[in-house]
Amino acid sequence: MTRALLIGNGAREHAIAASLVRSGVTIHSHMQMSNPGIASISEQVTIGEITNPADLPDLHNFDYAIIGPEAPLASGVSDFIEKKGIPVVAPLMSLARVETSKAYAREILARAAPNANPLYAIIDSVDELNRFVSDVGIDRIVVKPDGLTGGKGVKIFGEHLHSKSEVEDYIKKLLKTHESVILEEKLIGTEFTLQSFVDGSHIELLPLVRDYKRAYDNDEGPNTGSMGSYSRETHDLGYLSETDVTHARKIMQSVIDRLGQENGTNYKGVLYGQFIKTDDGIKVIEFNARFGDPEAMNVLSIMTTSFDEVCQQIIDGNLKRVEFERKATVCVYVVPEGYPGPDTIRDSPITIEDAMNSRVYFASVYESNGQIFTTGSRAIAVLGMGDTVKDARANAYSDVSRIHGRVRFRSDIAAGVY
Repeated sequence: MTRALLIGNGAREHAIAASLVRSGVTIHSHMQMSNPGIASISEQVTIGEITNPADLPDLHNFDYAIIGPEAPLASGVSDFIEKKGIPVVAPLMSLARVETSKAYAREILARAAPNANPLYAIIDSVDELNRFVSDVGIDRIVVKPDGLTGGKGVKIFGEHLHSKSEVEDYIKKLLKTHESVILEEKLIGTEFTLQSFVDGSHIELLPLVRDYKRAYDNDEGPNTGSMGSYSRETHDLGYLSETDVTHARKIMQSVIDRLGQENGTNYKGVLYGQFIKTDDGIKVIEFNARFGDPEAMNVLSIMTTSFDEVCQQIIDGNLKRVEFERKATVCVYVVPEGYPGPDTIRDSPITIEDAMNSRVYFASVYESNGQIFTTGSRAIAVLGMGDTVKDARANAYSDVSRIHGRVRFRSDIAAGVY
């Protein structure tokens, strides 16, 4: 029987754990804080700093490790484990820079697939803003810190920033904690998520997913880690053509090839591309070096190929075709009241009724005396499945209503996608 070390403790990792267990894997979960859902299906659990290799459990008992979140990748945990002789289903730190450094991502894309980049500039002084504004106009400015921000660091003119002085102030604030800031031209179009398994040279695409990052209905409010997502039973998205997907795949393949060439080692694990279809073609918003959250729930919940087999094939460099049920999925995140602002309700009890038909994935919650409590982030992901998006959506929202407490959710995830 395969024994795997899983690192991470969010809903994404809960979905990974559940998929591994369904394929017969015995898992040891190493978490920052105990996720009750992951703990309930793990043979062993250790609690420690997931970005510190010194906190890892003894590695000699594992066939491989799989890393869920981005922070351990940024701190070199995958490199440490590999040096101990344990293969990792995740890229090494140098390759993970495609996510952990937005500046590096733009530069690698400029060499691999330049037409997929928006206009951009990497700056280390607010004085450099004027030159970029003269090229694109202040009303088309997007400001990004060069580093990990949990999906909350990007600010767009007209939505989060409303004057040039606000843009300048935000750049100055970011430069206090980041070496550089990326200015980008705002892209207009429709976004989509394309995830793939990567075995070093070959990529295997997963069903397309559309997610909803804004905090409130009608895509209003600040960005969040994501409030929900959907995938169709056809595994495509109605607003994309086969040519669009083929183009996005070629971009991802070019990036994988270039990363390998420039770093002298192959990319293995998951590559997540956040794309946007514009009037000027398919563009890249960002790359992630791991599954998306909630997109992992959408795809892993319908994967029929053994996840253990996929992991072994990624490690061995002989990835085969991965199969999925022809089911639609809708994921709705339940979050504490006030999320994602400073008044987010913490340490508040959540009650979940027993009659849940959807899959429930615990995110940032903790358990005390059998009671689930909120923290300051997303709490529970509810994943409904059905023969159509309409059916999956009905199933998800029916079960969302069975979660009680000082929580809220968006009511329009996948609305009208029939």
